[in-house]
Amino acid sequence: MAGCWLRTGWVVVGLLAPLTAGLASAAPVPLAVEPVQTSMRQRLLQEGACRACDLRSVDLSSTHLIGVDLRDADLRGADLRGANLEGADLSGARMTRADLRGANLTNADLSDVDLSHADLSNALVINAHAPGAQTNGIRYVGANLTGSNLIYGGGL
Repeated sequence: MAGCWLRTGWVVVGLLAPLTAGLASAAPVPLAVEPVQTSMRQRLLQEGACRACDLRSVDLSSTHLIGVDLRDADLRGADLRGANLEGADLSGARMTRADLRGANLTNADLSDVDLSHADLSNALVINAHAPGAQTNGIRYVGANLTGSNLIYGGGL
């Protein structure tokens, strides 16, 4: 049995030898490690969905995010200034202190969203569905809330 194992081992080494030739002289390749938020941001932009993603403090300003699925996402402190979130599903998202100035949230699902201390100044929040939204401390000067129940449906 020992001879069999020895021969098998040599065959494997023999097969791998051409593949590994020159690796010892190859220059080291630096590994780039991206923060989790960066890879989640890329996933969102490529797939249009990032359910329960960690997007804390991520810069998504002026980004087209029409109809994206961000259910239960962590968007605390995210920069969404001027972002187009029309028809987006943000239900259950944590958006505490998010910057949504000038963002478009028309027809967005904001059910059970935590918008505590978020800035929605000059945002379009037309026909947004927001039962159970937490709105304590939000700023919405100049926001268009036509047909939205964000303020009326929001809790403290």
